[in-house]
Amino acid sequence: MLNVQIDATKLKIMETKLNCKFGNDGVFVEMALALNEYQEQLPSISGVSFCVYSGDLEKIRKLVEKVDSKWSKYFTENTTIFCAFINKEPVSFCIVTPTADSILADDKLRIGGVACVGTVPEYRKRGIGLKMVDMATMHLKSQGCDIAYIHYTHLEKWYKKLGYETIARFSII
Repeated sequence: MLNVQIDATKLKIMETKLNCKFGNDGVFVEMALALNEYQEQLPSISGVSFCVYSGDLEKIRKLVEKVDSKWSKYFTENTTIFCAFINKEPVSFCIVTPTADSILADDKLRIGGVACVGTVPEYRKRGIGLKMVDMATMHLKSQGCDIAYIHYTHLEKWYKKLGYETIARFSII
C-alpha cells in the first residue's frame, strides 16, 4: 500500500509545465508503487529476455519511431533504456531513471521512474510490454529506489495489473 503525500507546489509546477489541470475527472494519471515489498508479478515469457540495453542507440531510436515519433528525443546517450529481447533483438523498450520528477512530497524517498513504454506493433498483444515494465520495476528496486513512478499516462488499468496506484488525475487544457 502506497502512503505518500502530494506536494502542492510541485503540483502547480507540473500544471504549468504540462499545460494541464489536476482534478478528479482527468483522463491522464500519475501513478506510483511502493517497492519495499514488490516482487516480480508476472510469469516468464518463453523466448523473451529483459535487461538494460547496451547496443546501438540509433537502432533503438528507430524502434521508438515506430511507436511514437515524439519520444525519440528522450532516448539519448545519457538515458538508461530497459528492453525486452527476442533472439537478442529489442522488441519493447522503456526509459528507467533512479531520479524521477514527481509531484510527491517526501524528499527522503528515492523515486525512480518508468517512462516512454512501447512495444513495436508486430510484437504487441503478447504480454511483452507489461512483463518488461514488471522487470523494469524490479530493476528500479535493485537500484535502491523506494517508489516507482509513472508520469503522464492514460493506461491506468494496464499499470494497475502490476500494483501501481493512481495518485492524481489531470486533463490537458
